[in-house]
Amino acid sequence: MPKTIEPNPHNSSAYVTDTTLARHFGVNRATIWAWVNRNGFPAPIKLSPQMTRWKWADVHAWEAAQARAG
Repeated sequence: MPKTIEPNPHNSSAYVTDTTLARHFGVNRATIWAWVNRNGFPAPIKLSPQMTRWKWADVHAWEAAQARAG
């Protein structure tokens, strides 16, 4: 099994998987996709037909906005 490298929030060019996001937020992968559809979570980017990722900078900005609003 390949090692997972945790994203660096200061690296604005980093892309992350739904698995990494789920681990980061302490939820399951289905919750990440539900947030995209209902809660204004950043939309993923299709890098290839079988590769969907999120820009870490977009997720970090969303997370910061949630903290300010809450």
